[in-house]
Amino acid sequence: MADNGGQSEREEFRGAQIQILGTNPASPENGRIFVWTKMGWFERLEGPSGNIAFTPVADSEEELREFISRDNPGADLSELGGVYREEVSVEFIQQSRSYSDSPEDSSEEPSGEDDQEYHQHGH
Repeated sequence: MADNGGQSEREEFRGAQIQILGTNPASPENGRIFVWTKMGWFERLEGPSGNIAFTPVADSEEELREFISRDNPGADLSELGGVYREEVSVEFIQQSRSYSDSPEDSSEEPSGEDDQEYHQHGH
């Protein structure tokens, strides 16, 4: 089992392949970035202090395209690859693990500052 079948380019999240699309493939950081998992589509949002958040936006690619066209009429989606794809995959997986590592937190009250900063992103 030493051969992984070339899966280094295709990261997986909970057994499902991650797909990453962007609205600006030539300069991904200047466009919008979306991540697909079996849980749906998430948009990558970067806050003013550089913190990264992934927020659920759609359950299907059709819904995602409708969502994008509301804010960016005529915007097209392209699959992102290379180093940028790898970075976004790692960010998503790390953030998802931080949620799943502490399921008891979901029933507790927010601790304060960190929760407020997480939810504030300048749009």
